[in-house]
Amino acid sequence: MSVIKKQLLSSLLVFFVFCLNAQKEDKAILLKTIDITAGKIKYMTASKTQKIDSVQLNTMLSENIGLLLSKYTPIYIKQNAVGLSTIHLRGTSANHTAVLFNGVNINSLTLGHSNIANIPSFLFSDIKIQFGSASALYGTDAIGGSIHLNNKIEWNKGMQIGLQQDFGSFHSYFSGIQFSYSNSIFSYMIKAFRSKKKNDFPFTNYQAKDFENNKFIIDTSRNSQVLNYGILQTVNYWLNQNLLSHIDIWYEDNWRQIQPNMSANYYGGDNAEILNKNTRIIAGLKYYTGTDKFTADLGFIRDYQVYNKNPNNKIATKSGLIRINYFNTDIWTGDLNIGLNLRHIKPEVYAYDKNLDENRVDAFLSFKKTFINRLISSINLRQAFVSNYSGHFSPSLGFNYSLIKDKSTKTDIKLSYSNSYKIPTLNDRYWLPLGNPDLLAENSNAFELSGLYSHKSKINTFDISLTGFYLIVDNWIQWINQGNWKPVNKKKVLSKGIEMSAKYRKKISKLKFSANLNFTFNRVKELESYTGANPDNNQLIYSPKMMGTACFSLTSKHWSWQNNINYTGKRLTETGKVLNHYLLFDVFITRKIELKKQVFSIAFSVNNLLNTEYQNWEYYAMPGRNYKFSIKYNLNK
Repeated sequence: MSVIKKQLLSSLLVFFVFCLNAQKEDKAILLKTIDITAGKIKYMTASKTQKIDSVQLNTMLSENIGLLLSKYTPIYIKQNAVGLSTIHLRGTSANHTAVLFNGVNINSLTLGHSNIANIPSFLFSDIKIQFGSASALYGTDAIGGSIHLNNKIEWNKGMQIGLQQDFGSFHSYFSGIQFSYSNSIFSYMIKAFRSKKKNDFPFTNYQAKDFENNKFIIDTSRNSQVLNYGILQTVNYWLNQNLLSHIDIWYEDNWRQIQPNMSANYYGGDNAEILNKNTRIIAGLKYYTGTDKFTADLGFIRDYQVYNKNPNNKIATKSGLIRINYFNTDIWTGDLNIGLNLRHIKPEVYAYDKNLDENRVDAFLSFKKTFINRLISSINLRQAFVSNYSGHFSPSLGFNYSLIKDKSTKTDIKLSYSNSYKIPTLNDRYWLPLGNPDLLAENSNAFELSGLYSHKSKINTFDISLTGFYLIVDNWIQWINQGNWKPVNKKKVLSKGIEMSAKYRKKISKLKFSANLNFTFNRVKELESYTGANPDNNQLIYSPKMMGTACFSLTSKHWSWQNNINYTGKRLTETGKVLNHYLLFDVFITRKIELKKQVFSIAFSVNNLLNTEYQNWEYYAMPGRNYKFSIKYNLNK
């Protein structure tokens, strides 16, 4: 029996044990009024955060979070058409954003980042984006920011069932099912999905020309299929009035063909493919007493990748982790968190020395305090230790001052400083014969200043924020060709810019209108090169100076309409070519039918309504106008 099958069977056994125990308790436990999902994000007092709301999430359940973020945030998502998607937050690279599942960093230890096309929105009900450096809270990788993937724990909701089936253009299909049950002491949720795309879309091939008619050939995308499926289940059980146990299990199987560029698509090339399998298990206890909270977690993460079905080219890692936290919400009239994270990593990579392993230890302290009900301050300290490698100390400090604070209006000024770091990836250090074990950790210093204004009344709400940021990254790692490709600490990079966001909500009779606007201007350039080359003052490759999103929606009891507009500015490529800016329009229409405790939803969407031709990677095609039809069924009992 395979290791993965054993893990899934053991998780099901745990579920049945919890069910049996839950059935023994007919009486309700009187739970204390406590925040059982208190996240560390609250200690980033002055950091900009954005939550994907329920309407936005429900619209994009059948898509990956890369597409979700590109629709509703001013973040550049560098993606192709077939399941390769990386996040570039505030001009940083794909390796500079931490992706956290229940607080655990799930970025690839070999590559250093997550392919967010392999993370389906369907599996999560709580998705947040934290902008700006935050290694003092989350450890390595969080130089540009962090993405937080969670599910809300619900109690006394009874049984809930959800089904979803989508059909889309270019032979695209999505199926999802979710089941949950909860009473006063027991909460269980399971979600499973399957997504398949042939991606045989037409496009103008700018690498193949019909010279007789002097025009480029209309081609069809080939070798672009995707097949993903996965399952996520969570169990929470109160062992007594103070002790909560939990286990979260997430398994995914992601297969895709590697999309050829335009030239190879037309003239022929290798039909390559790649398979990724990921297992993530986190289990632990939370103990509450008065103002104190103790948490202890054990975790296991296995990432597996194979290229072209060749087991001799396996790239895999196993890691076990322990997390210990102590919280006190009333100490020195503030909120304290101290803790320790331990992680043991064992790579199984064909191009590494066979005897490699690595241990990482993080000790941290966070403290948040309110002064005179107007000034909130926080300090975060983290010391990281890595076996056979240098450690890193990472502090951050933030202030939030309320200029105006009454029942209807609030105006805040926020100021923060943070130091963050990125440990070189295992590939950077150990890939034989090109790895460089002498690489230094990337190190950043960031400053952020924000102003926020919000106003609420009975019929409308309005929020607007303006954020300025200044980020310098030292020892930026890049693979360069010096006869052979090799990673080096190549340069110092400056990223600075302004972000604006605005939200407006208004009730119009029985209708609800909402508008969300986001805009960012980001100048990112090389300040200094450590390899002797002179910086050219150009914008870094694949970093647009300007981006913007707008989302408008109108909702009644049974109907909803949504229109998305996304603007992406020009980008420079490795070859010096400039990719044109582009504007995308999307429309979503939903009809809801309620029958007592049953809800049916029928949705229709048009993506890229104007059939815009654009590229996110140089000479890699993206689909034009396409359609999707979705059917959802929900039962609450």
